Amino acid sequence: MKKLLILVLSFVLFDCNQGPSATAYVTEGNKGLNHKIPYREALAAYNTAIELKPDYAVAYAGRGHLEIKMHNYFGALRDFQKALSLDHNLTGLYYFMGYAKEQVGDHEGSQVAYTKAIEQNPQNAKAYTDRAYVRQILKDQKGALQDFNEAIIIKPDSFPDVYVARGLLKIKMNDKNGGCLDLHHSFKLQPDSMTRHY
Repeated sequence: MKKLLILVLSFVLFDCNQGPSATAYVTEGNKGLNHKIPYREALAAYNTAIELKPDYAVAYAGRGHLEIKMHNYFGALRDFQKALSLDHNLTGLYYFMGYAKEQVGDHEGSQVAYTKAIEQNPQNAKAYTDRAYVRQILKDQKGALQDFNEAIIIKPDSFPDVYVARGLLKIKMNDKNGGCLDLHHSFKLQPDSMTRHY
């Protein structure tokens, strides 16, 4: 049994004695996403994986996630676009593209990416919530309200801050009673929240 385990590990970590595989380097890079190694080491691991296998979509996706953690949003966007060009099944990346575009001030692009994330996963409450915030920036109050409503329908008691955001939006839209109800509901969900100060 021990010999079988060693044999399996050697195939995972090495490609026919040519050194560590691209997969092994991605696994190492993923440790940076979990704060188990420094970001620069994780970045070097992803870079090596891509050098070894330039068409490895998962390596670009992992590096893109790391780039977000490092606040290099343009690098993240570049990597996510490359990953999607190599593997169209990595549709979960649309949410992160929306986030990265939002961080660089591309609110229209962010809205488009969040919309694609929602199309791929209509139960993604976080994508609805983040698109609502972007829609508020774009002065689309009705669209923002619809998105907050959808997020709350999907996860009614998971996001106290969404109730706060929706409540404030309702007040801004002259629905003071509805806004106050949302704010009170938020306080019930998270009584120790800083939202008490709104």
